[in-house]
Amino acid sequence: MRAKLLKFLRSVLSVALGYTVIVLCTVVGFRPLGGIIHLHAPPRAQAAGALVAIISGFLGGVTAAFVAGRYPVRHAVAVLIFLCIDTGVVLSRPSSDPLWFDLAGSATLMLATVCGGVLYSHLAGRLRNPGARTPAATR
Repeated sequence: MRAKLLKFLRSVLSVALGYTVIVLCTVVGFRPLGGIIHLHAPPRAQAAGALVAIISGFLGGVTAAFVAGRYPVRHAVAVLIFLCIDTGVVLSRPSSDPLWFDLAGSATLMLATVCGGVLYSHLAGRLRNPGARTPAATR
């Protein structure tokens, strides 16, 4: 019973930590850019904002996958629950940007989060079985 409880708590902690890493990275990353990036911002600022979102999501996905230990991709995907709630909050507030712009930013963050979990899973599998061939390598 205790082992099941610890597994459950580790799963919940992994998802919460993954989301926390995303929040911290986006706050730190967007601060030098002047905060939220809007549609009419200079292209450099938009590219930098996209890079911040990609790195933040990727690190959050890797964190969730690493802390979880088992089923790393599922735990990275579970972080999307918090990101969907966050997206709902963003969309509920008045914005000068079109809906597609806010959704594209959220989708970028979500895709990067899942990619972080997938990459962690792939690398962890290769480190556990260095001689094993992956299905992609056999094609």
